[in-house]
Amino acid sequence: MLSFEKPPIDILEDEEKYIVIIDLPGCKREDIEITGDEKTLKIRALKSINLPGKYILMERFTGIVKRSIRFSQYIDISKGKAVYENGCLVIYIPKAKNQFIIDTICKISIF
Repeated sequence: MLSFEKPPIDILEDEEKYIVIIDLPGCKREDIEITGDEKTLKIRALKSINLPGKYILMERFTGIVKRSIRFSQYIDISKGKAVYENGCLVIYIPKAKNQFIIDTICKISIF
């Protein structure tokens, strides 16, 4: 069964980077937060609907959605980039060139 609090993702890999694709329809760019460290990427978003009127049926999920991805190789989260368009978030994360990574948490800006 599909969990709306944990939206589906696709992860692609090549020699130099990982590409993470996640569907976040109904989210505003400013309500999406991407953070991570040397091996983990975390995505948190708020899905909200602010329409006037009284609901008589509500099947679409609203609230906070989260995903956490742990990679087998070290990543350079400080050089990550993200694009959000038409409800789809695409995150590009370079693999670390060396294994000496300082354990810091970084935030990725979304364009």
